[in-house]
Amino acid sequence: MKRYKTIIVAMALDERDATTLRHTAYFAHAAGSQTVYVSYVVPTFDLPPDVAVQSHDVLVSINEETKQQLQENVSNQRNHFPLVTQIECITLQGSPVTELVRLAVQKNADIVCIGLRLQKDHDPLSDSAVNVLRKAPCSTLLIPFGTEPRYDRILVPVDFSEHSREALDVAVEIATYSPGAMITVLHAYGVPLGYYKTGRTYEEFVSIMKKLAERQWDEILPMINFSDIPWTIRFELSDKVPRAILAVAEEIDAQLIVMASHGRTRPAAVLLGHATDSVASKTNRPLLCVKKKGEVVNSLRALLQLFELE
Repeated sequence: MKRYKTIIVAMALDERDATTLRHTAYFAHAAGSQTVYVSYVVPTFDLPPDVAVQSHDVLVSINEETKQQLQENVSNQRNHFPLVTQIECITLQGSPVTELVRLAVQKNADIVCIGLRLQKDHDPLSDSAVNVLRKAPCSTLLIPFGTEPRYDRILVPVDFSEHSREALDVAVEIATYSPGAMITVLHAYGVPLGYYKTGRTYEEFVSIMKKLAERQWDEILPMINFSDIPWTIRFELSDKVPRAILAVAEEIDAQLIVMASHGRTRPAAVLLGHATDSVASKTNRPLLCVKKKGEVVNSLRALLQLFELE
């Protein structure tokens, strides 16, 4: 958890902020975080130039009121954070996706924490969360309103790639900070569409694919140090990876889902990225999308993403 030294928190200025800050405080304690930037993005509107000029004082007032409200929210939750962690409140204007990604780049953030409403509710921050998860140059933690920062049951979907091993490492670090926690590792596998061309039956190919997955797990297991954290591995047959992840999360009542953002190869990266996006948009459980800092977004691509050209 030492990897999450600098944290950005996206606030909504509503009841979910207390939940968001408590989860953030958990990570701050576990990581010994140095700085937490608590931010709120004020939406902007396209106004005629003369109206925009006349609205300047109003916008300044809104920013000042917003910052004061942020400070009050932080003050109410400050006792949950380490005393050594510095907390700074920042107000921004524009698109939540653009501004949060821009802030993550500017502050060299290690993780962005975003509070979500329930699935049936919509608001700019919740609706932007998946895009932030996809574009941010660092890990992202999505926090549904009302969830508790207790991570006793952690679900980690894997495809046996280096990226999913990274997600497993992070899950172990979180579990180490949560006495009594256990990890469920999940690999969802399917049968290739053209299996029948080999002359084998569907059932035969199911067995082949499961044995392949078991062999791949045996190969990477020595690379993972579970540090005496209890764990189990599940192999689930499914042609819909997100559906399998959500079903297992429901079955074990997972309190945290930890997923990588990329896969083994470029096609696998697309598939795993799609699975993460899909789970993020449908789950009502905290989801941590793990990225190696700076790996996903190089300088040119970061600029493109900041201006939403990608």
